[in-house]
Amino acid sequence: MKRDDIIKLSNGQEATIIRGDESELKNSYIVKLEDGELRVIDRETLTLAKDVSDIRGRHINRRQ
Repeated sequence: MKRDDIIKLSNGQEATIIRGDESELKNSYIVKLEDGELRVIDRETLTLAKDVSDIRGRHINRRQ
């Protein structure tokens, strides 16, 4: 998939590819959702990755 391709995610939502096959990411794409939010999805399943806010505060090594 290439930049600006519109795809349908596993949850039925449409998204626009921001970083596709041309990126250095091997297992994911960066997409822009219909509401304008940028998210990462799995290349194979087209499933949204967890939102950063879901894991905030759980970092093992924090910058001082």
